[in-house]
Amino acid sequence: MPPTCSTHGTIWALFGHRLAIESPEGRVLVDLGPEGARALALAGVTLTPGDAIAVTGERKPSEIKAIAITAPDGMRHAIARPRPEDGDAGQADPTVAFAALRKAGFQVEGEARRRPKHFEIRARKDGGYVEAHVTFVGVIRKTKALSGTAAPTG
Repeated sequence: MPPTCSTHGTIWALFGHRLAIESPEGRVLVDLGPEGARALALAGVTLTPGDAIAVTGERKPSEIKAIAITAPDGMRHAIARPRPEDGDAGQADPTVAFAALRKAGFQVEGEARRRPKHFEIRARKDGGYVEAHVTFVGVIRKTKALSGTAAPTG
């Protein structure tokens, strides 16, 4: 899990599932995610400019991806951040990744190297070799050209 950070401040703007706060560090953009915003609304939490909040989350270059927020009433709410396209790491099966690559027109050229959220697999398409990153449920997230060959699209 990436390191988390915490801050607090006053909301000065709302943008869908994001909010901007004036904090001791300056202005900070906080991303609740669509699911997080929906969960807060279902819990009866209404955030408005001027509300004082505290937030904990993963620091990204341009924002904090919230994993918890303390609302103006003092209640702390966990923010779920599901990523269904990554799949369940406990159920990781390289044959799913191989099938996704073959369906996309790649020829698998090696073993799958397991990473925390995906497999890395050497594959070939249109004469070029790539390292493909394929999630545990078979979504091809990225291809990187190998040996100076052009990466195929698709």
